[in-house]
Amino acid sequence: MDTATAVSLLGNIADQEQSQTWADIGAGTGAFTVALQEVLASSSVVWAVDKNPHVLWNLPAQNGVNIRVEEGNFERNMELTDFDGIVMANALHYAADPIPVLQNVLQHLKPGGAFILIEYDSDKPNPPWVPYPISWAKFQELAPQVGLQTPEKIHQVSSRYGYDYIYSAVAYK
Repeated sequence: MDTATAVSLLGNIADQEQSQTWADIGAGTGAFTVALQEVLASSSVVWAVDKNPHVLWNLPAQNGVNIRVEEGNFERNMELTDFDGIVMANALHYAADPIPVLQNVLQHLKPGGAFILIEYDSDKPNPPWVPYPISWAKFQELAPQVGLQTPEKIHQVSSRYGYDYIYSAVAYK
């Protein structure tokens, strides 16, 4: 995914005036880590967290936003700080049971913090790439079960991988 598309999926949820600390959980190759650097205020920090973070070490700091790379598996306890915001992009669909994963991740979100989920809008599994899909409708059901407010859809883009859309949504703690 190119940076412009990733930025569009993040929307205008970040405070561009105040330094913040955000996490990209399940960061993969860092597409959303880079996008967060585009939308956050200078002197902010993005934690890029992935169970295999090797490619993330090569991401340069941009726009005065620093990157901190951490090894972590969202299905296990992670030693992280508390964040103003958390992004999970195309990662939650790897969890057979999303509720304990979300509880684990959201324990690191400050009260009032933003949780952004980016997923394929489908209920049809496509193993091994999307074994446990989290459609927009399913996320609306999950959010209150894990202590989030009612989610709001931010944006959607066409998918290249057999799904109609990838959606992004924000829910506050």
